[in-house]
Amino acid sequence: MQENINRKSSIPEFDFAKLGSICYQNTDPDYHEHLETYLYDEDFDSVWDGYVNISPEKAWSGRMIHFHQLYTRQTGEEVFPGEVYTGGMGEGQVLILNLHVFNGTIKLQVGHEVMEIDKKKGLIRICYLENSKSEGSQFIRFKSLPNGKTEVSHKTFYRSGSWFRDKIIYPYFHTKAINEFHGNVKNWIVSKN
Repeated sequence: MQENINRKSSIPEFDFAKLGSICYQNTDPDYHEHLETYLYDEDFDSVWDGYVNISPEKAWSGRMIHFHQLYTRQTGEEVFPGEVYTGGMGEGQVLILNLHVFNGTIKLQVGHEVMEIDKKKGLIRICYLENSKSEGSQFIRFKSLPNGKTEVSHKTFYRSGSWFRDKIIYPYFHTKAINEFHGNVKNWIVSKN
């Protein structure tokens, strides 16, 4: 318990609950687009349940991405690394992640908010928080395939106001980060079957 209290007292200098989200507007042509696709041997329900129920610490854990904090707007609940979380992904959850780029020589903090989870549409939509270098949205879509497998596409619409960041830096590091995320979810789904 003492460890958690100490961890909570070392939260960054601003309150994530006060930050809004800056989502992609499809009427604005100034966004860049990034797409990655992943294939799962498991059926739609198994894959969907994996994405929605994996703990944020397991989902966002790798060489580059590290889970820092989850905050739920509706309840005020906070979850930190090392704490057990079984609530599942929900709308209004704010995820704070630490990114270690160039083997940890540069450390960045980014924030996302889960805006929509709709199993019927096969969609999870996430937007960037105001404190992030980029603004926009990520659309994770789930599609059942005729052979019983599932395709997951991760489409991101983003912009930062910097040509170099948007064209050179972002695509490379975003691909690495989401590959870690989807790889973690895939491993977790496989371990459950």
